[in-house]
Amino acid sequence: MRVVKEANCDIHCLADESNTTTSNGRMVMRIMTSVSQNEIEKCSERTKLGMVGAIKAGQLPYI
Repeated sequence: MRVVKEANCDIHCLADESNTTTSNGRMVMRIMTSVSQNEIEKCSERTKLGMVGAIKAGQLPYI
């Protein structure tokens, strides 16, 4: 959102409710971004836990 704002641009997506020209649209974009970031972090945590579990089980993961 910062890059879009600094470039003095707006996003208006016809496929969904993404629209940075309104306060509600900006809120939706921020929520979607937060949810996406959370998914990335959860995936990373699961991967690390899986690697630890594999090592504890005597399997060496390929790096």
